[in-house]
Amino acid sequence: MTKRMSREESQAATRCKLLAAASKLFARDGYAAASVDRIAAAAGFSKGAFYSNFESKEQIFLEILEAHGDASLGALLSALDGAGDAKAAIEAVAAWADATARTGNWSLLVLEHQRYAKPGKRFEKTQEAVFRFHWRRLGERLAAFAPGRGSDAEMLGAVVFELTHAPAMTFVRSPSAGDLVRYALSAALLPDRHHL
Repeated sequence: MTKRMSREESQAATRCKLLAAASKLFARDGYAAASVDRIAAAAGFSKGAFYSNFESKEQIFLEILEAHGDASLGALLSALDGAGDAKAAIEAVAAWADATARTGNWSLLVLEHQRYAKPGKRFEKTQEAVFRFHWRRLGERLAAFAPGRGSDAEMLGAVVFELTHAPAMTFVRSPSAGDLVRYALSAALLPDRHHL
């Protein structure tokens, strides 16, 4: 006999299905085209089920953006675990940047979100907080490879993320995102900058 889910388990399952459906629709159709009705229908639920789990399309988008960023950051930090020095760290980040820039269109979705989002500072501040958290975490890890760079850790992380996620990196092949990141990090982390 199958155990019946509790109300909390059922709501969590509904929420997960809505997040998965929204993620697919945003990636495939863009922010504007992925309406609440379409997200709910793709997940197999009513619009009411959507609104009992999320305040708005913006909220679900920002949750997906944060989860996507956390997963991407986690993969990058794991890649840095094996780096023994600044040069190895730079190569690990450059490889991640190339792979990330070639997969997905999240940078374009963020720009589209900014274009279509309802005026208001709350979601904008939430999005900024997510970005700054990721920038800081990566920057702190990278600063460990270059003593004295800890004070500008957020800037260091921002350079990597913003070069990797620059809209042009979705279609320009040379220089690649990895090439740009390698160039910037070499200047920031290596004491001998004559290699540039």
